[in-house]
Amino acid sequence: MSEFIVYSVPGSPYGRAVLATLEEKGARYRLAPVAPGTNRSEPHISRHPFGRVPVIEHDGFMLYESQAILRYLDRVLPSPALTPADPRAAGRMDQTMNICDWYLFQGVGNVIGFHRIIAPRLMGLAPDETAIAGAMPKAHAVFNELARLLGNKTYLAAETLTLADLLVAPQLDFLAETPEWAPLAKAA
Repeated sequence: MSEFIVYSVPGSPYGRAVLATLEEKGARYRLAPVAPGTNRSEPHISRHPFGRVPVIEHDGFMLYESQAILRYLDRVLPSPALTPADPRAAGRMDQTMNICDWYLFQGVGNVIGFHRIIAPRLMGLAPDETAIAGAMPKAHAVFNELARLLGNKTYLAAETLTLADLLVAPQLDFLAETPEWAPLAKAA
């Protein structure tokens, strides 16, 4: 199988999810770094019309949107399977992946992570404490739901690792670098 090219800002949680999936699959790949702040200009905007990361290239086929990429990888690299065969477990995987995109990232990771990590480290800006405080109620709701779904299991959706775990883990790892992690993890 040919090499996969992953276009991503190094450290991006979504880019890390794609890289982790490729690692789990034992696939050949290379990271093509996208410099922070250049994703909305050429050449990246030609790869992703909305200027986001990651994007993969495989045998001349370009694909963006993290969930689409992860599902594509699971289809073209069937072993080990990262989508459960059981319809209920697959449904739980899909649900958890959507929780990640719509609730964990939107309004939580993109606010707290931006103001605690991206803005200070890459832009030299002070964190917006009001924005962070405003994100905390949603953050608690998301962490509580992920904790409920996990229960006392090892994985979020099935008895083995799934795409949901690979998508959620980098988001949590990113948030673990912030002072908000301790109260969120404790409450969950």
